[in-house]
Amino acid sequence: MVCSTVANDATVVPDPVVVFEIQSPSTGSTDRIVKNEEYRATPSVQRYVMLEQDRIAATVFSRAGEDWVGHVLVGDTVLAMPEIGIEVPLPELYEGLVFDEPEDAEPSA
Repeated sequence: MVCSTVANDATVVPDPVVVFEIQSPSTGSTDRIVKNEEYRATPSVQRYVMLEQDRIAATVFSRAGEDWVGHVLVGDTVLAMPEIGIEVPLPELYEGLVFDEPEDAEPSA
């Protein structure tokens, strides 16, 4: 695979290979349904990563032959992106962020 660099001030990336979205309550439905189908229909896109806004978690869709397969990643897992030759621990994408504890969390001892 040939990788090209993209100018720092670019607003359009031709033929993207990996696409990231940050989920929010106002855009989540569009990202999960509409954009997911658009990225699936874009031949250059090999992986679509939807990062959760309020916790360390991601939903990742990738091509597996003719299929578009989704996986959920949580916590201290590694996000592998062989299409671009890197692996990133999921927590590194959230470095510096502090999350509120979920209401259903068990109290600390």
